[in-house]
Amino acid sequence: MTPDAPTWGEMEKFLQADGWTRLPPSSRGGSGQRHIFFEKLLDSGELLQTYISHSRRGGPSPGRFGVILREQLEVSRAQFWEALSSGEPVGRPAAVEAEQPVEHEAWVIAVLVGELHMTAEEIAVLNVQRARQLVLDYWSRPTAP
Repeated sequence: MTPDAPTWGEMEKFLQADGWTRLPPSSRGGSGQRHIFFEKLLDSGELLQTYISHSRRGGPSPGRFGVILREQLEVSRAQFWEALSSGEPVGRPAAVEAEQPVEHEAWVIAVLVGELHMTAEEIAVLNVQRARQLVLDYWSRPTAP
């Protein structure tokens, strides 16, 4: 069994195992940037690009991780974790998993849209627990007198 999403450190280890090239800071906005950028040129000529946070402890939400797998890394969850454990690159083209929509409860959606003004795209990358926590945090904020 694997976790729902890796840490940024695990993401970096995957990128190294899968043969991605780390781009120099100057190629994406200077040395003060908050992310580390990578790219991989596939045999087909397609150029994949992704980035990770400088912080190696945190990581993407499970929903965001799914988007990264499909749209940036172009690998399945199983291929990601296998490459991470084996240290071997993923063969491409890889079987990318279809997007699994997250089923948020109506009351959660109502608060995220109506009170927190989140877009459908922002909500789509949240897992159920994170979405509920945002609502609970909003409800727990002190109100002005």
